[in-house]
Amino acid sequence: MPLDRRHFLNGAALLTGGLLSSGRVLGQAAWTVLGHPLSSLPWLQDVRRIIIDTDPGTDDLLAIMMMLSSTQITTEAITVAPGNIGYEQEVRNALYLSQTLTNGKIPVHRGVDHPLLNRPYPAAGFIHGRYGLGDMVVPEVALRPAPEHASVAISRIVSAHPGEVVLLALGGLSNIALALLLDPSIARKARGVVIVGGRYEGIGTAVSFNAMVDPEAADIVLRSGLQIAMTGGLGPTEMLTQADFDHIRTFGTQKSEIFLKSNAERLKFETEQRHKPGATYADPFAAAMVLDPSVASEFEAVNVKVELNGAETRGEYVFGGTHIYTGDALPPNVAICSRGSAEKFRTQVFKALRS
Repeated sequence: MPLDRRHFLNGAALLTGGLLSSGRVLGQAAWTVLGHPLSSLPWLQDVRRIIIDTDPGTDDLLAIMMMLSSTQITTEAITVAPGNIGYEQEVRNALYLSQTLTNGKIPVHRGVDHPLLNRPYPAAGFIHGRYGLGDMVVPEVALRPAPEHASVAISRIVSAHPGEVVLLALGGLSNIALALLLDPSIARKARGVVIVGGRYEGIGTAVSFNAMVDPEAADIVLRSGLQIAMTGGLGPTEMLTQADFDHIRTFGTQKSEIFLKSNAERLKFETEQRHKPGATYADPFAAAMVLDPSVASEFEAVNVKVELNGAETRGEYVFGGTHIYTGDALPPNVAICSRGSAEKFRTQVFKALRS
């Protein structure tokens, strides 16, 4: 299904005519309800097919390495979303990773190169470096992007394997949202989506970079009916320290060398500028949740919306809604990981980088 300007005009009309009205819905809710705990998500068990929707930066690189190292899960495609750095560099990085790690066997699809409403969003070069993969100069490779638009590829692949495909959403949600606008049926055909973000500490709001990239897209996905899991914000659970980097240095593999070269500045930034004991890796934690669901030991099922209008809070997730007039709790639409295993996370990271 080729895309032309009409798709974007139709999508913009739907957004401005209908979906943006969710800003008024937010004004009719009180955020007072805590989520209820879940020990696991059945749809995350025994995943066999995924699509990686990514804005390839330093943490995406590790998540992609982890997924492509799996012998049990087939990566059907890599789709490139707006997010961490300039879009053309993101495409270059995705092509490089597919060529280097799979000999180009995994197709890379260009998608939306800007948020759905084309509004500006924060840059993240401060942590991902000039080239997205730290300061590692990413060479041009022979592999070229697949001709199909990312949103069309998502719809086609999900429809070809109903109930099987998990969308691993590592960047802005523009491609997935556009796929839902083009074909709403994929909300019930996809197995689910794992979204990076959603730091949950109870009722209220929390910043999430990927939602800030394209809040309207996040809104579409949250209200689509998809099964949704979020990584939450687990701090040390999803962190790699200098000792972990030193351990990875002993592996001596191509993957470990690429990881260390591209992530050295990330570790330095997080330890020196953010005063953390290591670098946080939410994208790889999302990959670990798919590879070994037991890495996430507890979830909170909660109603989540995204703020679309706030001058300082646009793109923030809002948790725990009740209707302001009835007091009824709004139904949960997301399961947020609230507890995980640092040991199992590191096991998955080390396993991938040794291979």
